[in-house]
Amino acid sequence: MATLAELSERLLKRFKNVPNVAIEDTNDWTEESMLAHGYQSTSTVPTDQETLILLYAQAEGLSQISLATAHYFKYTDGEEQVDKTMIPEQYRKLAKDIREEYERKKSVDSGASVRYMKRVDRP
Repeated sequence: MATLAELSERLLKRFKNVPNVAIEDTNDWTEESMLAHGYQSTSTVPTDQETLILLYAQAEGLSQISLATAHYFKYTDGEEQVDKTMIPEQYRKLAKDIREEYERKKSVDSGASVRYMKRVDRP
């Protein structure tokens, strides 16, 4: 069982090398994730749901960072070049990967996955 503060601290560790991500950010992302999964911010999350909550919060955080960096630019001046235009795209890709991982985890936990058997009459 984990509280909002504990989950938020774990999420902050995942974002430790991302500039300008503070505990306030991870608190917001974690709280939003808890609400999306039917938990109040004062509730404790069961151990089997912690990973799901954190994956959702991590994807939300990556999406918000992508929005915050969308204004990044490309600059060329003589020999000097600065290109930060791909940063938002990389965060979007990370968010997409985490959302896919979240969906896989969610389907495994709920047992709502689809599997196709290999046909016996075909190699």
